Amino acid sequence: MNDDSPRLNRSVSATISPATLNKYALKIGRPVPEIPKYQCCNLLSVNIWEAITGEKSTAARISQIIDVYLPQAPGAVVGTPVFTQQSLQYVKMAKDRSDCIQLQDQIARATPTERDTIFNALYPHMGELVCDGAANFVIQKLCENITEEQQSRMLSFFLEDVQFIVDHPNGCRVLQKFIEQTSPKNIDPIFLALLPRFVELCSSQNGNHIAQRFIIKIPNRVPEIIDKIKGHVYELVVDNWGCRVIQQLFDRQPIQDLIPLVDEVLCRAETLATNQFGNYVVQNILNSGTPEHIQALIRAFTGHFYEFSMHKFASNVIEKCIRKANQQQQNMIFTEIIGPEENYNKPRIKEMVSDQFGNYVIQRIIEFGTKSQRDIIYVVSFENYNYLIKVSYAKHVISCLTNLGYEF
Repeated sequence: MNDDSPRLNRSVSATISPATLNKYALKIGRPVPEIPKYQCCNLLSVNIWEAITGEKSTAARISQIIDVYLPQAPGAVVGTPVFTQQSLQYVKMAKDRSDCIQLQDQIARATPTERDTIFNALYPHMGELVCDGAANFVIQKLCENITEEQQSRMLSFFLEDVQFIVDHPNGCRVLQKFIEQTSPKNIDPIFLALLPRFVELCSSQNGNHIAQRFIIKIPNRVPEIIDKIKGHVYELVVDNWGCRVIQQLFDRQPIQDLIPLVDEVLCRAETLATNQFGNYVVQNILNSGTPEHIQALIRAFTGHFYEFSMHKFASNVIEKCIRKANQQQQNMIFTEIIGPEENYNKPRIKEMVSDQFGNYVIQRIIEFGTKSQRDIIYVVSFENYNYLIKVSYAKHVISCLTNLGYEF
């Protein structure tokens, strides 16, 4: 084929009748295999075009003419393109790790007509492309730039087997992008299709992202979401993926709308505070909960404040408790941790000052406690200064006291 043949972005094929091919065979002096009508042929070179039509033209012009006049195959649905060489070229580009980047840029810069051409070329292969490691990014880019009619076609595609799409890592990313870009009326059918298995969706590595986007994009459906996950809050809160969905609810919904979830968390607060995922949800309640919720959590942690102060996850909860508690509640917490004013527990204070987690709780006692409580922490730190100054965690407490005017 000559170098002037239509190339990557303007590749073409033609529906050529056997009679026309035979006419061309006489010109070139050798037979051309008979090709059934409407079967796509290879790329047309400028020379072949001239031999068939008697017209001299450029590769670009040939592409434009064929794009306009290429007939539909018998029985094809109106508006559905024949699988031309150009269509297959777009599919090939989409699946190539280098060319897919070029195609994404082309989609972003394309005119509406050019974008329609790309969409129509790729849509018949959508089931394959959304799951492909490279092509899924191309489809995501299309989702950012398609028309309402094309969004409806994409919705129909997703609904054919939405659970399969959700379970596939690449397919799920495409569905996420579609939900982000489309209207609530297009999201609703997807939500309803997935609602019967919503708990499983939340605890899925891929599906949790879809669940979160439902919360963000169709907040009117949140009551149904809450109704579906009631009774399953604990299992979701202690799950890496489910926890993210619950947090999304607390981040976006008023606490009064989440009372059924709050009640389930409060029932297991002591266990959840020490859980690597559950502690975040407990902190969510401390952040946005009512005084009654805070009191309920303090009551649940009573007897565990010192123990939790030294715990990797629960120490964050105790810090948050201190910040959200009123003065009376704070004094109760501090008394449990370091002892009453008349009988402070110096060994415990020393241990916490040098602990990688406990030192942060000690800093909160310095920040919110009484002068007497600050003084005893200073006394313990001063008496053990030579040891504590060598402990990196203790330096935070010493620095905190120094900033308040205590001298070492």
